[in-house]
Amino acid sequence: MQRAAARRLRVLIRAEDSAVVSELRAMIVKAGHHVVDATEEADVVMSDAQASAEGGFTAMKEPDFRALLTPREIEVLSAIGEGLTNKSIARRLDISLHTVKFHVESLFRKLDVRTRTEAVAKASERRLEI
Repeated sequence: MQRAAARRLRVLIRAEDSAVVSELRAMIVKAGHHVVDATEEADVVMSDAQASAEGGFTAMKEPDFRALLTPREIEVLSAIGEGLTNKSIARRLDISLHTVKFHVESLFRKLDVRTRTEAVAKASERRLEI
């Protein structure tokens, strides 16, 4: 069975701490995705505006349905775009199957979709290159 080509996401990072921005940028680029500077160019937006009391990086939903995803959700969405199963995603990311299912459910909620295909399509709607 031939695996689908990897989908590259365009990610906008919104964070006040330049060290956080640098770290996230490096991680996103290392994962094979692109970091963009304008909301209009982004497939997904990451923001620390709703950071938890412990200083964590959180994601939230914007009214225009542009999902604000965590770094791990971006990795899971990319793997879904490649056609990987939950089990394969768990192996690739070295996380449990239960954790993958949690991330997939979170993606569905944030993207307002019901299927994996809809999730990839919704992310692709705002992408110029596939």
